[in-house]
Amino acid sequence: MPTFTNRLRAACDATQSLVCVGLDVNPEAMPIADVADFNRAIVNATSDLVCAYKPNLAFYEALGLPGLRALEATVTHIRQAAPHSIIIGDCKRGDIGSTATAYAAAMFNVWGFDAVTINPWGGLDTVAPWLADPERGAFVWCRGSNPGAADLQDLTVSDAGRPAEPVYLRLARQSNALAARGNLGLVVGATAPEQLVAVRAVCPDVPLLIPGVGAQGGDLAASVLNGVASDGRLAIINSSRGIIYASSGADYAAAARHAAANLRSAINGTLAEAGLGWR
Repeated sequence: MPTFTNRLRAACDATQSLVCVGLDVNPEAMPIADVADFNRAIVNATSDLVCAYKPNLAFYEALGLPGLRALEATVTHIRQAAPHSIIIGDCKRGDIGSTATAYAAAMFNVWGFDAVTINPWGGLDTVAPWLADPERGAFVWCRGSNPGAADLQDLTVSDAGRPAEPVYLRLARQSNALAARGNLGLVVGATAPEQLVAVRAVCPDVPLLIPGVGAQGGDLAASVLNGVASDGRLAIINSSRGIIYASSGADYAAAARHAAANLRSAINGTLAEAGLGWR
C-alpha cells in the first residue's frame, strides 16, 4: 500500500512539477458564471503542468448548496482529466475525539480528497484521527502566510529541560513525531522564509505545502530552496489567484496555462541551478 507521501512523489514525477493550483473560486473575479465549468476549464488547461489541485472549501460553502455541487463536480472532473494529481481539500478543520473522526470521514470518504489541511491548535490529539489511513494525507497548519500569523505562532515557549523556541517550531517538532505512517505534512507560508528554513530543519522528510507565492508576495526561489527536502522534492508550491485569475477575459484558461507553465519553469530552473533537477 503506497503512503500519501509516496503518492505525492508519484504525482510530482508524472508532470515534473511542484506546482499546486488553488481553486479559490470567486464569482466576482470569474469571467464566467458557472463555477464547475470555470474549474473544468482551468483543470483541462493545466493538468499536464501541475502535481495537485487545492479547492478551498470556504469559497464553495459561501455559495451554498450550488457551491457544494460545483465542488463535487470539480473533484469528479479532476479524477477524470488529471488522474495523476493529488486533490487537497483546504478545509482547516480542527476538533477533538469523535468530532475530528467525523470530519475526517467526511473529507476522505465522502468528498474523496487525497489530503486535507487541518487546524491543530486544539492539541495533537486533534491530529491523530486524520492519520488513520496511510494513503490519505493531513497537512498541519503550522506557520501561516498572513501577517497576523506572528501574533501567536511566533510566540516563544519554554519548559523545563527544553530550549526556548517559537510555538510554530514546537508544533512542527511534535508533529514530526506523528509522521511515521508517511502521511503527515505541514503548511508553512512562503511569506515566512526564516520560519520555513527552521521547519524544514526539524522535519527533513515531511511534505510541506507552501502558500503565499504570487499575490501574497512570497519569494519563489527562497520558498523552493528552503522548502524542498534534500532531494529537491516534498514541497508543494501553491498559487491560486496568480493562476486562475491570470486573465479576466475569455482567454482565462489559456492565461491560466501560461501562468502555471511559467511558475513550473521558474521552480524547475531553481531546482536545476541547485543540482536538484528532474532526472
